[in-house]
Amino acid sequence: MSAKRWFIMLICAAFIAVAVVPAVNILVDPFSVFGDILFDWHSYGMTNNPKTAKFAYLDARRGQYDAFVIGPSGAGGFPTAALNEHTGLRWYNMFHYGVDVEYAKNLTRYLIENHDPRHILLILPVVSAESYAPAVTDITFRQPLKPFWRLPFLFADPGFSIRKIEDNGNRTYVQQGFDVFIAETGEYNKSRRDAEAIGNLEDYLISYPEFVDPVFWSSGLNYVEDCVSSVAEIAEICGQSGVELTIAAPPMLLDEITVFSAARALDMYAKVAEISGFWSFIRCPASYDPRFFYDLTHFRNNVGNMMAARMFGSGTRISDDFGVWVTKDNVHSVIGEAFASGAAHDPNLHAVRLPVLTYHHITSDGGADMIISADRFQEHMDALYEAGYTPVSLEQVRDYVILGLDLPQSPVLITFDDGYMSNYTEAYPILRRHGFNAAIFVIGVSHGKDTYKETGYPIVPHFGHAEALEMARSGLISIQSHSFDMHNDERFDDPFRSGVLQLDGESEPQYIDMFRNDHTLMRELLKDVNHVFAFSYPYGKINELSAILLLELGIQMTFSTEPGINTLIRGLPQSLLELKRLNMNDNVTAEDLIRLISVIVY
Repeated sequence: MSAKRWFIMLICAAFIAVAVVPAVNILVDPFSVFGDILFDWHSYGMTNNPKTAKFAYLDARRGQYDAFVIGPSGAGGFPTAALNEHTGLRWYNMFHYGVDVEYAKNLTRYLIENHDPRHILLILPVVSAESYAPAVTDITFRQPLKPFWRLPFLFADPGFSIRKIEDNGNRTYVQQGFDVFIAETGEYNKSRRDAEAIGNLEDYLISYPEFVDPVFWSSGLNYVEDCVSSVAEIAEICGQSGVELTIAAPPMLLDEITVFSAARALDMYAKVAEISGFWSFIRCPASYDPRFFYDLTHFRNNVGNMMAARMFGSGTRISDDFGVWVTKDNVHSVIGEAFASGAAHDPNLHAVRLPVLTYHHITSDGGADMIISADRFQEHMDALYEAGYTPVSLEQVRDYVILGLDLPQSPVLITFDDGYMSNYTEAYPILRRHGFNAAIFVIGVSHGKDTYKETGYPIVPHFGHAEALEMARSGLISIQSHSFDMHNDERFDDPFRSGVLQLDGESEPQYIDMFRNDHTLMRELLKDVNHVFAFSYPYGKINELSAILLLELGIQMTFSTEPGINTLIRGLPQSLLELKRLNMNDNVTAEDLIRLISVIVY
């Protein structure tokens, strides 16, 4: 073959390659900048580059949002639902990777010119002065708002498209590392981390050792003037357009606070205060407790919820010193104290220990692991009373964590699993005499039955609607879910479901449909009794997907069968999940009971 023909073939091959790569990148669209028509998977593109993917997403949905969160990735902890609730606006979180206040300025101008916002929330951490207008070469940090900004994505490494095709085949309902955003709100998808149970601090540090000897960096806050100049322009742009601007300095872990120069930090925020008042959450109760953080620099969404309530709502009762409004008159004292050296607060200052007791069936003579005699149960209740313990309700426990309401001294929670008639005939009169609260987790298919489903096989009788209604109306007893039909019996159920776990061969969509339907049936069963917001895992079996689904279904408290004492943390709803319980039976004396629940664990 002649050299000329080789050359022509080479040119043709190059032309085809040049044509194919853009075609593939447009069709697969791994950065979601060309409409993501084939996959409609915008959260994937946001994971690769949130600046450009969110820009493209918003441009295709003009008019759907009228308020925006702007800032670096630390701003990702502001759930838009809380902002919507408190302001009545439709918020979108435009946070991005990296620190770049110049981009925040340009983005503000673009949003005002193209999306007619009513409110901008600018998140301004102290690291905002660590860099300014950094040079960008990595495609995952490239920006819109520049001429021909889509061009690099047109000719991006086709490996990005190949990975998207591969990742699409591995998608599950449970959030994964290649898909960490919620496209409709712009937030991080923290469904997995928000469904994790959190208790005592020692266990959390074992799970997340990065908090034990944390490493932070600071180059000296060398861009204070540039940062403040951009903030001034943002304020001017908003003021000229009649857009409300709120500035917030987010929470930092105490270990991170100590890395920065107090003088430089004060200089930065003092100059910001000359431009606009702002909210400071820099050194707040969350700063002393890593359980309020997903990692070293990202606070949990529930912290963002509390911040939203403090700034735009009726406030939060978690702590009186959560969030301070800063002006040029108090900036030196507030920021000076925030960055001052000093001893850390006790991280358990806003925590209480909660023992939870589990009972099942009550008989005249007891005698089995899940059975207790009426006399022994009476002894237990008398012992709690005499030792000064206060049996609290589920609502009191929930409201301590969620609303910050106080709990009485020495709280204890009494629970019953399965919903046996003996809970009504034997336990309820004793509880009523003492004025004790308790919760009973009933099995839906066995409610009011003395035979197992349709088998005719006799079982221990379970109380029904009339008894449930009477107990609930007493104000002492809460009737909650032990599942409608996931407490299977291996002798009669085929296929047999082991608690909430998936069946062999059951697809994820089938499992999700089953789980949601089970919850709907239970809520319908108890709709006239009380609101269902707590769930006891059948047989103590737990999986990640069920934990996520329960939260989505509005369940705020879940209970395991793992023994131990719980740590409840004000403002941390994850401390209401997978609560440990102490199983009670006839072998546990009154003295044993008091000894077991007196163990101090935080």
